[in-house]
Amino acid sequence: MKYFTETEIAALLPYEDLIKALQEGFRKGGNVPLRHHHTVEVENGTENNFMLMPCWQKAGMIGVKMVMVCPGNAVKDLASVQSTYFLSDATTGEMKAIFNGDELTVRRTACASALASSYLSSPTAETLLMMGTGKLAPHLIRAHIAVRNLTKIYIWGRRFEQAEKLAIKLNDELPVDVTAINDLKKYTKIADIISCATLSKDPILKGKWLNYDKQQHFDLVGGYTLKMREADNDVITQSSIYVDTFDGALAEAGDIIQPIAEGVISKDDICGDLFTLVGDDFRENSKNPKTLFKSVGTGLEDLIGAELVFQKWR
Repeated sequence: MKYFTETEIAALLPYEDLIKALQEGFRKGGNVPLRHHHTVEVENGTENNFMLMPCWQKAGMIGVKMVMVCPGNAVKDLASVQSTYFLSDATTGEMKAIFNGDELTVRRTACASALASSYLSSPTAETLLMMGTGKLAPHLIRAHIAVRNLTKIYIWGRRFEQAEKLAIKLNDELPVDVTAINDLKKYTKIADIISCATLSKDPILKGKWLNYDKQQHFDLVGGYTLKMREADNDVITQSSIYVDTFDGALAEAGDIIQPIAEGVISKDDICGDLFTLVGDDFRENSKNPKTLFKSVGTGLEDLIGAELVFQKWR
């Protein structure tokens, strides 16, 4: 049985390859029960989240990811998300491999967002505003660059020094100009694509800041519980809404469920999911110049990524 380290997964999962694999994998589909979600109380009064995410394909592979989301890890200089992925033969049950789940997660999450952007954002998009400076942020930036010819990246974080640190690192790596910013209102109007990857419980992306004369795409990644929000109702109502999966978004995404509960939108206002986007007959023909993709994550993305790693290694 093979264990795949963070370094090995990074080498075997370039963004372009994984985006293509996700496109093909969502066309094929799979069996994806809703993830098991439990709250784990911590001694200091905070709450961690424990999740189990299974997925399988008939006559193929079955995988499950065990995840702990620990917001308090920041003060310990540890990543807030800790996870491990287990891949087995769905017919025999034979264990095939174990993966560093963190690297698998950030890459499949970023590439799912990029896949959605390849259908929904403007083909001429040049600027990306990244809201958030955590482990997922650089992967989202790299993945979006893989599907659009971006020339300007702006990074915002609650702590400017963290945004600046990430901008300096990426400037040395990427063939684009990367800048840390403080003025969200100004750069929200400028950006063609806005990606949010935070643990915020209150909206940080405001509809009043949007550019009404500009085609813009919003990529909401961070909120994965009912209590979490990254975009306010004005953003939601101005956008054509897409999700990674209907079941996941309607069970866990605060950015979708809260506006529905408040009567701001209805389930019928969700235009489609990733299965819709990758369909041969999909055409984004809405007259709305704003599109929004809400991701909560799905075990199918993990399985597709893990299988691609395993196949390349084998």
